[in-house]
Amino acid sequence: MMNNIIFQYLIVNDEVDKRGDIQGRKRSDLYLEMADISTESFEKYAEEIGCKHMYSDERVFTKGHGCSTSTLYECLRVIYDPYFDQFDKVLFADTDIVVNTKENIFEISDAEVYGVLESDIRCETQGGYNAWDYDPKVMKDYIEKFNMHDCPLIPSFGIGNKFESKLTILNTGVVVWTKEARLKARELFDSWEAWCYPKSVNPNNKVHHMSILNDQPFISSQLMKYDFDLESVDQSWNDTPPHYKDPQHWIDTGKCKFLHYTGGEQKAEMVDLYHKGKFPIFNEGW
Repeated sequence: MMNNIIFQYLIVNDEVDKRGDIQGRKRSDLYLEMADISTESFEKYAEEIGCKHMYSDERVFTKGHGCSTSTLYECLRVIYDPYFDQFDKVLFADTDIVVNTKENIFEISDAEVYGVLESDIRCETQGGYNAWDYDPKVMKDYIEKFNMHDCPLIPSFGIGNKFESKLTILNTGVVVWTKEARLKARELFDSWEAWCYPKSVNPNNKVHHMSILNDQPFISSQLMKYDFDLESVDQSWNDTPPHYKDPQHWIDTGKCKFLHYTGGEQKAEMVDLYHKGKFPIFNEGW
């Protein structure tokens, strides 16, 4: 029997509230309640599929780093923390996600690493997440950043993706890592600090927008650079109900398996829906 685990974390510090309230609520308070809801759903899910669940509210892998962008790299703990070596597969999941399925995510792919590509996330009410495909300036920034770190720019093709894109960028809010992939990454991955703090390597290096400095482009670049077996699974495993014209229909019918409420306003919506009893996993008889 496979020994798997789900890992989540949320690190709240003074910097969070400097970004302002959300719908009249202190941002840190909203985030903490959001995390409580998310972890409760994943604890239920872990019990359902027979795996462990772990939640952390402190820096471990990124201990000693102060900037807000560095907190996003705490997800690399599943690679570098020897604690996780005892597990076959590890699911990392953001804390703005509510589980909406009993299907076992650990059984949907045999790839070394799998999740949903940014370019595969499509919705009815907004544009796609893959800005580099339609904004030349964004693509230019990615080219600069990848070249800076000697990383290849690989188009998405033949890895389960539904839509071709100029770049293979994984949405790192939901990622499953096999043990083999984690050990391989531990050995091969470049320095995340060099990516996050480029001037520490060369004072002349350009500092790009945090959307490029964060963990998502870094992890994606490393998966491509070191030729990992990556698969893009169905969008339903990392989907955002507010992006549909009838969000509750997508929840009630189970078309969205992992409900990902990205962005401040949508996090507030997630908390509101929880209090209204709109998430099936919290209802009697789930």
